[in-house]
Amino acid sequence: MDLISMMRVFVSVADKGSMASAGRDLNLSPSVMSKNLSALEDRLGARLLTRTTRSVSLTEVGHAYLDRARRIIGDVDEAEAAVSSVTNAPRGHLRITAPSTFSYRHISPHLPIFREMYPDVEVEMIISDNELNLVENNIDLAIRIALMRDSSLISRKLASNPRAMVASPDYLQKKGKPIHPDDLDKHDIISFQLGSPYNEWHFLVDNKPKVFTAKGMLQLNHGDAILRSCINNGGICMLSRFVVGRHIAAGTLVSLLENFLQEDIPIYAVYPSGKHLSPKVRAFLDFLVKTYGSVPYWDEHGNHQSEAAIRASK
Repeated sequence: MDLISMMRVFVSVADKGSMASAGRDLNLSPSVMSKNLSALEDRLGARLLTRTTRSVSLTEVGHAYLDRARRIIGDVDEAEAAVSSVTNAPRGHLRITAPSTFSYRHISPHLPIFREMYPDVEVEMIISDNELNLVENNIDLAIRIALMRDSSLISRKLASNPRAMVASPDYLQKKGKPIHPDDLDKHDIISFQLGSPYNEWHFLVDNKPKVFTAKGMLQLNHGDAILRSCINNGGICMLSRFVVGRHIAAGTLVSLLENFLQEDIPIYAVYPSGKHLSPKVRAFLDFLVKTYGSVPYWDEHGNHQSEAAIRASK
């Protein structure tokens, strides 16, 4: 038994919480699963799992070893994929998921280009604002706009995602332009519904963090709805630059308080740590990184915006 195989068994059991379930995923018999775990514990000289007839649980040492084992497996899979991608053309069914606002603007418009490059790859995209379980839903890759905390996933940053505070020129002509975060109390605010984390607006004032909790007379549950209300002179809102960048560049919206803002929740591509990074997934990852660029095209200062992206951002 090689070390990587033993580690894969351990990680699968830890993730599933069951020897039987992990065995089915790995297509290994209970006896082989048990031998791998015992061999790994013997090699390390420590017990990693507490096993009963019905369940397994991690020991303190097991918890510490789990994160390292995941990273090692991920590195091995990456290395193997890098070699296999040289000889194996991307092909097969690629299942991805992404949140709605980003999907409509910055993924679906580019899929025909990706398919033209890789005609043997069939793409299925699940648009969902919920974080779907990748293993349970057999998803190859997910786009997440969040601070990554799930250590069972391998993440690759696709782009920064600063948010911008904006308002329409007509609104600002009527109400005046705020020059300090404290001025927001005098303005009409368009916010997400109460309780949304997106209503926390972060600033740096006199070198100290300041949070403004947005509560608008207009409260909407989708970024596109907020965008349209803002363009139509509804007030001041905070949205990702991948939503408002083009409108700022066109003058439809005006960016506000840029020197105070402290907003960036990066955009990541994520995939399960125990899943081999196939050529089709590798090709799609590389395609997105190249498409978005080091300075994403949706930023108003971008200089390589594609026609598909321009149409999608409208």
